Amino acid sequence: MTQSIGSSTQTRAGKQRHLQHLLFRLAPVLLLGLGLITSTAQANPTTTYRGTLGETPVELALTYDSQYGGMSGYWFSDSERLPMALESTPFHPGSGLLINIMDNPTLPAAAVSLQPFAEGAEALQGSLVDLRTGTQQPLQLQRVTRFGGSQREAFDGELLQPVFDRDFYFSVHAARKAGEEVGQVDSIRVMSRVTGRRVQEISGQWCLSSVGTKTLTFGHFQDEARIDFQAQSYRVAEEDGRLWCSPTQYYLYNREGRKYLRHAQLEQFAVDGTLRFSPSGQVEFSKQDFINFDQRTRRWDYYRVISPDRLQFLSSGEERF
Repeated sequence: MTQSIGSSTQTRAGKQRHLQHLLFRLAPVLLLGLGLITSTAQANPTTTYRGTLGETPVELALTYDSQYGGMSGYWFSDSERLPMALESTPFHPGSGLLINIMDNPTLPAAAVSLQPFAEGAEALQGSLVDLRTGTQQPLQLQRVTRFGGSQREAFDGELLQPVFDRDFYFSVHAARKAGEEVGQVDSIRVMSRVTGRRVQEISGQWCLSSVGTKTLTFGHFQDEARIDFQAQSYRVAEEDGRLWCSPTQYYLYNREGRKYLRHAQLEQFAVDGTLRFSPSGQVEFSKQDFINFDQRTRRWDYYRVISPDRLQFLSSGEERF
């Protein structure tokens, strides 16, 4: 049975395909809206602390999630230079905090114990606990920077990223003036795990994550052991001055230059359609025109990175949806 619409007819299946087509067309708009919502949402406060464990400088970041009622963050010791994520842990005001260091996701070997503990405190004291032996080392920490929190609070400081590879770890510099909605990152720093010194600094404009400490997203975007990363740039809308966290920028490690470089073609793919990366480093790209609603298939084009500004086409394939 068909229903007349003006001078044309439309079957129920046709209407369903039309709805699917409309949803696919709306997806980029919805994602852009999400980028705006993410950028303007009130960030969960993250407080960074520095101190010493024995004679070794250490850094601790604690993020308070008011909805979850818990703490997360990272732990960093200058002796190993491995920024390690902390396990999300419930927190009850007025009690202490024992939070695992996720050096091993299935069986952590150490934890930070803070007794007493108050979220955002100027100073913290406690111990680093060896979970295998129960031994403890005294820990004294002083607050360095508080990111997020009330819009009345300005901040300016460094935030490590709880990801590292064989040779590098990473940090971002973020700042916000009092009264502004979100923090803005103006530099990404690549640090040597051997020396702890900065080996590359990338200047730009990016959005500070409103949730947790992971402003950069890491992955293997090319067929190499070296880790790559992406970041959300930002732009200010001319109409209303709102901040939009888009588009995505991709930074790939270049062996010849021994530094991270942006990849313009990947960024254009991300604007034009859907971009994903396989564990082997293969780049996979699809867009609206590649979708066949009648056959319920979607075509993907497969590439590999061959230089900072080029991709090599490998093949195409179809997936059902």
